[in-house]
Amino acid sequence: MKTWKLLLASAGIVFLFSCSSTKLTSSWKANNAVTRPYYNIMVWGILTEKDSTLRATMETHLVNDLAAKGYHAISSVAVFGSRSYKKLTEKEIVDQFRNSGVDAVMTMVLLDKQKEETWVPPSLINNPAPNGNVERYYSSVYDKVFTPGYYVTTTNYFWESNLFEVVRDKLVYSARTKSFDPASANMQAHENGLLLIKDMLKKKVIVNQVKKEQ
Repeated sequence: MKTWKLLLASAGIVFLFSCSSTKLTSSWKANNAVTRPYYNIMVWGILTEKDSTLRATMETHLVNDLAAKGYHAISSVAVFGSRSYKKLTEKEIVDQFRNSGVDAVMTMVLLDKQKEETWVPPSLINNPAPNGNVERYYSSVYDKVFTPGYYVTTTNYFWESNLFEVVRDKLVYSARTKSFDPASANMQAHENGLLLIKDMLKKKVIVNQVKKEQ
């Protein structure tokens, strides 16, 4: 019985740490929201300056994902420039949207970043060969007995993304995603962008505007 418990525990740990993934945890669409042909969507990662690299990566991927569906999209850095990390007044924001022709804004906020430590025990599961001898058994089990367990640190990212219509000044879509220990910022941004696009298409918040070849 103990052997099976160890086997299941080890299998769970291997699965847990062998892949990184981003999941959509919830999403919402306004009841009065209709599919609109947005002409200029600004992707706005609202993160601190110390996360500037992550912000730029997240924005760039979502801009490209929207462009792949036929939308013109730009990053917030392209719109606000050096003022990206300063607190802007409502008038400054509205004026900049008007000057840049922005009619929709997709915000991305990092709600939380959590580090977790998980203990990985040494694997003592051993299946001796039917015709094995004590020397071979000793060699195969020695490292498992004398190799200590260890801690693995993982980082989870919790995101909230909202789509606002600038002209109507309304929130039309909101989603939350979780990235479990992503392999890189690029991988996290790639997975997050694809999930958001897929869900917005499903909810008819946006449509695929790319004309299919006949």
